[in-house]
Amino acid sequence: MAAVFAVGCGLAAIWSLVKSEMVYRSLIESFPPQFRDPLTSRYAFHVLALSQSTPLSLQEDYVKSLVAFCVAFLCLSLCFFSLQQLIIGCLCLLVFFASVVSTVKSWKTYRENCNRPIAQGSEEEP
Repeated sequence: MAAVFAVGCGLAAIWSLVKSEMVYRSLIESFPPQFRDPLTSRYAFHVLALSQSTPLSLQEDYVKSLVAFCVAFLCLSLCFFSLQQLIIGCLCLLVFFASVVSTVKSWKTYRENCNRPIAQGSEEEP
């Protein structure tokens, strides 16, 4: 059973990383000049990915990558629990819960951006 959880963790983690990297590469040119280098751009990525100026499709992809990250840590936690590694499993479960809280906040920000008047007006126009 641990192998199933490990494979699930690996697939979710890879999908999350690929989706996140796609959003990152789409947004890097729109970063302010002080955040364009590889080190500092990672610090600004979360904020800029969910800013109102970011296209909603990229915001949606970013939130999906966060959900996949949560799934990866849940699978990792279940993998360790199935291997009778309770302490490591609990630590991974704590990371899972923290990432769920962060993902829910990000999803709420995304929903607020979807419901803003500019977004609604742009969807109605052909």
